[in-house]
Amino acid sequence: MEISVLTYNIHKAIGNDRSYQPGRIVEILRESSADILCLQEVDFQVPRSHNDDLARKLAEALEMEYDLGLNVQLKKGAYGNATLSRFPIVHTENLNITWGIKKPRGCLMSRINTPAGEIAILNFHLGLAGFERMSQIRMILESSFLEMVRHEPVIMLGDTNDRVSKLNPLLADGGFQDTYRGNRMHSFPSYTPNPLIRIDKVFLNSRVELIEHRVLLNKRTRVASDHLPVLVRLKIK
Repeated sequence: MEISVLTYNIHKAIGNDRSYQPGRIVEILRESSADILCLQEVDFQVPRSHNDDLARKLAEALEMEYDLGLNVQLKKGAYGNATLSRFPIVHTENLNITWGIKKPRGCLMSRINTPAGEIAILNFHLGLAGFERMSQIRMILESSFLEMVRHEPVIMLGDTNDRVSKLNPLLADGGFQDTYRGNRMHSFPSYTPNPLIRIDKVFLNSRVELIEHRVLLNKRTRVASDHLPVLVRLKIK
């Protein structure tokens, strides 16, 4: 069976024009036709995003199930990662991968029941420091959730903040391969003529086969967030 999965740091639905427009994000997600959406920087009842429950707003507009993992608490509201799915989400837990006194970070871990059977989705937003990211990936690889689903198809994806692929050897040792195959288009920053930074990434275990890896670049995605969405088509073995 083939499925499509997208990762997208939506920057709270506040675009490069500094305008909060969740409708733009909805249209981008709808046009992607992805079965599973892994979003980062999703606000929950924050004034800058009109106090919306943004994950719910997007999920209802797309008629999808969702789970939200809040990681950063603000004076009012919070934000984190959200996973939306056309298929039933049967279990979700939010792993705290915060390193010391650094900014709170999380990995939203979900089991999703597809027509091809159950798969696991790990949706993360890693830290800004290299040592921090290495520690966070180790936390994910050593988590009880990953041990529980290790024999199932597992897709790990999100905003890595890793510009030079230093995490790839560690992930490869854990059984996960990067879906990037030398594509010219990268995902950050969206507002430049030719984005040169690849930090939004997808990793697969041996139960998942890559069919296509694509960055979605058009007039709408150039302005809707400072990141571009990354879409992968996959075959579940």
